[in-house]
Amino acid sequence: MESRLNHFAGIFLVCALGLSPWTFSQETPKTSAPSQEQQKKRELMKSRGPEGSMTVLPVILAGRPFDRVSEIVGLFLEQKGLRDIEIGPKPCTPPASIALDKLAEAVAEFVKKNPVATEHALYAEYNGSPQEGLVELRAVVVDKMGGVVWMDHLGEQDDAMKRLQQKEPMTFSVLLVERLSPELGLNEETAKAAKPGKMAKLMDERSGLPPENERAAIPPRQKELRKTRKTMALTVFPVQIGDTTISASSIELAKMITDAGLCKAVPAQQSSLLKVSRADPSELKALWSLARAFREYCRQNPTGPYYALYADCAFNPERWEQGFVHFVVCDRNGEWVIVDMQNSHQPEYQNIKPTSIEGCSKLIVKRLEGYLKLSIADDLRETIRTSGIDAAVSRFNELRAKTGEYGLSEQEMNSLGYEYVQAKRFKEAIEIFKLNVVAFPESFNAYDSLGEAYAAAGEKELAIKSYQRSLELNPNSQSGIDALERLKAK
Repeated sequence: MESRLNHFAGIFLVCALGLSPWTFSQETPKTSAPSQEQQKKRELMKSRGPEGSMTVLPVILAGRPFDRVSEIVGLFLEQKGLRDIEIGPKPCTPPASIALDKLAEAVAEFVKKNPVATEHALYAEYNGSPQEGLVELRAVVVDKMGGVVWMDHLGEQDDAMKRLQQKEPMTFSVLLVERLSPELGLNEETAKAAKPGKMAKLMDERSGLPPENERAAIPPRQKELRKTRKTMALTVFPVQIGDTTISASSIELAKMITDAGLCKAVPAQQSSLLKVSRADPSELKALWSLARAFREYCRQNPTGPYYALYADCAFNPERWEQGFVHFVVCDRNGEWVIVDMQNSHQPEYQNIKPTSIEGCSKLIVKRLEGYLKLSIADDLRETIRTSGIDAAVSRFNELRAKTGEYGLSEQEMNSLGYEYVQAKRFKEAIEIFKLNVVAFPESFNAYDSLGEAYAAAGEKELAIKSYQRSLELNPNSQSGIDALERLKAK
């Protein structure tokens, strides 16, 4: 289940929460039942389904408007099937900590004074404290005439909030959209029929991605790197942490790469601090800023016959989920070979939980293994195509023994399984997820994915067992809790 969010996982860093002042609503009462007039408005909004339209006002994050969070909400609504979405240019800034009913009145008055072009407008605020992170979500939907349609409030005491494994802008946005979607007539069927629209286009523009022709040239270079890894040499630069580099890190990281048998790695003779743009909250944009800076450095400072690696990391010794690991590998000509981003939404980051420079280096080595060694997941895909799933299961055990040649990635196996789920080839999907569970028995996500495949295949009892095991490993997994509730209700 987790893999579905991975494409967007890097859009916001937890450091976006560094805004101040932090705010709370002091309200504890829950929302009252909607009036007859509100109920009619809700039914009308729901009847519109994907044909409805919504303006997402700038989300109030920790007391301040943050339009990039609004774009994420808009993107998730688009993925649910809503086709007409606008991002409001002007924020609604009601007084902090007012009661929900008064908040709804303030939003309604704002829309009356600042008309929207869509049928409805959404206001949301994510509140919290520096110590605890985000702890409260409040949302209001009004129609274009300023009539209140829907209100929602979640605090620490609510089960939906307790289930969040990480309380940060993206997970709050996911939760908001999950709760709002039924009110908009959006469901699994509308999501399946959804197509990328202007929100997806906006995200592409925000991401800082290079042109398609430049990205398309990277995979062939990776194949060449894999072919020559036993004879090639890799220059490792000191790891960048914030606005400094750690000199000793290049020696340790080079040793770890060499000891892992990936290739010959040597520490760089010189240190270089690259200028990475961090003004934009998009983590993907920061990654490609790093990639461009390192490519330019390599072109101006050729490494001779060597490939070169540069990493940019952030970590919190107290909270492993607050950080990231970015690294770039360029070839002898200064061209990109690997551009890799890891944060707390990726399985391998979750497994290692880096809280130090050593942990970040360990994650880099693990990720490098996936690029330098042959992929077991890729081999299994071809084996299934030519010889079927039973042959692939036998092949898996054979390949796992060839540790010097083949690499096994939980994330790649999970993605392979979902390829077969989407193709409705549930036998293949189940067997792939079962192999992933064997390989990664402590991964809640591996069991979660297996449960989803069983459920899709109509194997209710096996699905329940898989989800139960997933929740034993991670009791706060929202997807597992929701799936288990649905299965038991049938």
